[in-house]
Amino acid sequence: MRKRAIRKKSEESPPQLKTINGMVLALLGLLLAFTFSMSNARYDTRRSLLVEESNAIGTTILRTDIYPDSVRNLLRTTLKAYLEERILFYNVGMDYPLMVKHYRNSEALSAKVWHIAATYAKTDNTTTVSSQLIPAINAMIDIATTRRSAGEGTIPESIMYFLFSLCCCTSFLIGYDHSGKLDWIIILGFSFILSATVFYIIDLDRPRSGFVNMDKPHNIMLELRGMFKEDSQ
Repeated sequence: MRKRAIRKKSEESPPQLKTINGMVLALLGLLLAFTFSMSNARYDTRRSLLVEESNAIGTTILRTDIYPDSVRNLLRTTLKAYLEERILFYNVGMDYPLMVKHYRNSEALSAKVWHIAATYAKTDNTTTVSSQLIPAINAMIDIATTRRSAGEGTIPESIMYFLFSLCCCTSFLIGYDHSGKLDWIIILGFSFILSATVFYIIDLDRPRSGFVNMDKPHNIMLELRGMFKEDSQ
């Protein structure tokens, strides 16, 4: 469009266009920094919640050892199934129906663990044992809900649409302000850097897929399987 304007009027770009470009570029830089900060903060929150949930499940498993063998074995069997459901909750990736399925299954299993512990607390006169396990179960249940809420929370779509629109407008105005010969290296370099930055923001905001994911932090959850090795021997 700039080439067409030059052929028609053969004049430099309007002087106020450079001022507008400076303002738009500053706004674009601010919005990129803002959205990157949001996505990075949400990623850190999800990672810390994953570690916190692993610790909560591990604590619950360890505290089952203070129960009699009959109750302990029942609790550990249920907790093992619960752990597998929580692992599958992440492994299904972006398959939302399967994600909800495994989340509901883990809810049912955690309710069963709670019921077993609560039933034993009613029949046993020693409150010390129950006071150790029940808070751990409660923390395990709460962190699962918190983690799901954090996983579903992403950058609002309206902000992302505004970012996309601003990228396009900024690129158009910079190109329209150019009056000399086009340097395709600069154009491609600018396009690549801008696209890569936006892609990285989106990728960081959705840790279930892409290059920036939770695979390494999730290994902490997988390591909890080792706590049940003695049960299978």
